[in-house]
Amino acid sequence: MRVFSSRFTLMIGVALLLVAGSLALAPAVVHPADPPVAIADPASIVGSGITTNGYADGVIAGAQARLQKRADDSSALSDLGLGYLQKARETADPTFYGQAEKALQQALAARSSNLDALGGLGSMALARHQFHDALVWGHKAQALNPQRAYAYGVIADAQTELGDYDGAVETLQKMVNLRPDLSSYSRISYARELHGDVDGAITAMQQAVEAGGPAPENHSWAQVQLGNLYFNSGRLAEAEQAYNAALIAYPGYLHARAGLAQVRAAQGRTAEAITLYKQAIAVVPLPQYLSALGDLYTATGAGVAAGLQYDTVSQIFRLFAANGVEVNIEQAAFLADRDQQTATAVRLAQTAAAGRTDIHTQDTLAWTLYRAGQYPAAQEAINQATRLGTRNALILFHQGMIAGKLGDSTAARKYLGAALAVNPFFSVIYVPQAKVALDSLGK
Repeated sequence: MRVFSSRFTLMIGVALLLVAGSLALAPAVVHPADPPVAIADPASIVGSGITTNGYADGVIAGAQARLQKRADDSSALSDLGLGYLQKARETADPTFYGQAEKALQQALAARSSNLDALGGLGSMALARHQFHDALVWGHKAQALNPQRAYAYGVIADAQTELGDYDGAVETLQKMVNLRPDLSSYSRISYARELHGDVDGAITAMQQAVEAGGPAPENHSWAQVQLGNLYFNSGRLAEAEQAYNAALIAYPGYLHARAGLAQVRAAQGRTAEAITLYKQAIAVVPLPQYLSALGDLYTATGAGVAAGLQYDTVSQIFRLFAANGVEVNIEQAAFLADRDQQTATAVRLAQTAAAGRTDIHTQDTLAWTLYRAGQYPAAQEAINQATRLGTRNALILFHQGMIAGKLGDSTAARKYLGAALAVNPFFSVIYVPQAKVALDSLGK
């Protein structure tokens, strides 16, 4: 089970200067896990870019009503596109991307200076994992109005996903200078996490929580990200507190339920974890939560039930790919984690890595090559994946296993031990394997 990765006003004046200054001075850079996708108008759509169930329907209906009066209303068309984009997030249905793109392109055709349409196309490109395209749209929006912070969010996310971490830091500095809010603080948090500054990441995400947003979901989303930071550091009690806080503010929130599920699994409360995962995927069947449930079933010997979850994930990948979402790296990681279709996994990872140098793509490439028995090539990729000093237990586990296959017992012990030290609960599948491998290596 891969842990979940891989995001308005707080304080002005001194607080802003402190955050901005620390970002500039510290090696800081979006779990994936994914960082939050920027929305063209954070005040009127959704600041964090994460689901607020039912909100999109109102936006879509309002835009359609305006378009009945004037079919070439550029503002209404951009709102319609953003509504469809939000609907895709609420439902995990990628067919809405096509409708969003059509409306946003029509908005630009009606008025080429429509800033929301430019930003919306950037957000859609991010959602489709078309990061080069997202960078182009983000720069267009930024050139049109350099004082609007959301364009910098699109640019920073694209830079991060492409592995341009220095560029992302520079962009984030501009973003937080313009608008110190949940969106900018959460991205700063992810930047610090990538560079191994977990304490700094927690601090920034706490600021995002305090900043909040116009809807209860915004606050709860930030609480979940805070919980993920705690969980990924092995701090179960604090993670549980953050997830529960998210559920109090936004009852039934699927991301909080899934976060609490991983805590329950780590605590050995397997039945509760399974129930929570089922509740989460009943709202939206997100692949990461289906995979986590499948892994939990696998760990408990329920192979048939696990297979059903994995089959659903495969179907979702096919659906997303058919609707223009680039899922090569996600598919590669999924296959490598299950040790299936090794040649396909390597091909998918190599295809993704040809256009991206971010650490998570390089880590997935390393793991697929490991599964294929190409250990020297896997070592080259894992070196790239660890270049920022990220304190990620799964990456460290991969690094240790690769070192072991290359006969470097000292390095293998170091990295496997570090993985368990960073988070002794990082995977219901790999933690036992890490312990067995360490025992076999001796002292």
